[in-house]
Amino acid sequence: MTTSNLSKCYEILGLGPDASMKEIRQTYRKLALLYHPDKNLSEKDGDQFKMITDAYETLKARHKAAVKSQHKKFADMYPEEAISWYDKAETLFAIRKYDEAISCYDKVTSGLPRHENAWLRKGDCFSSLKIYDKALECYGRVLEINPNSTSAWNLKGICLSDMKRYAEALESFDRATGLNPNQAAPWNFKGVCLYNLKRSNEALHSFDKAIKIDPGFASAWYNKGSVLLNMGHEKDGTKCIAQAKKLRK
Repeated sequence: MTTSNLSKCYEILGLGPDASMKEIRQTYRKLALLYHPDKNLSEKDGDQFKMITDAYETLKARHKAAVKSQHKKFADMYPEEAISWYDKAETLFAIRKYDEAISCYDKVTSGLPRHENAWLRKGDCFSSLKIYDKALECYGRVLEINPNSTSAWNLKGICLSDMKRYAEALESFDRATGLNPNQAAPWNFKGVCLYNLKRSNEALHSFDKAIKIDPGFASAWYNKGSVLLNMGHEKDGTKCIAQAKKLRK
């Protein structure tokens, strides 16, 4: 599969090239429901459904191959013990046993100090435990390894926002949206920071960007509505809040 063909697959799904498999899966489900032949009988919609499905299957196969390759590289560098620690850490992370997961990720990063995903996950653990300074250190390590990691910039921004360091958080979200302008979440978080910095009009622009990318993003609708209400635009604000409630049902 060539780079141009992969780019086309992302384009069909309306995603950026660094979209996670979770984002790809969620987008595919939304589009598949929209264009499924059982709901749309036109030939055009049938062709669109096939294109969406083919794009999804291609990206899914690429993701599986990448995971397999990563594990092989992982095993080559630091054989079975490293894979065992990483898999154990992921299991503990999934059931929210963050302290224990951190200990396992430590085993990975001590042997493989440039293992990007282990640092990222360790940062998530610290953030979930509200140990924000440690979380920032981990996200910083990811960005040393890969300065173009939109996930790290986004998570760093969320961490700084939780610490109410909104100006610094905004810089991180600017980097995230600059690297990939097609992800809704960073635009939403950016809007929250702008609002807290009393830049309401810019905040509305960010929420609008998030909603344009993902019209079903309830939090962005709610945040937009809250800002409009605080600005005195009661009618428009109420509509946005109502849309958010409808989406959350």
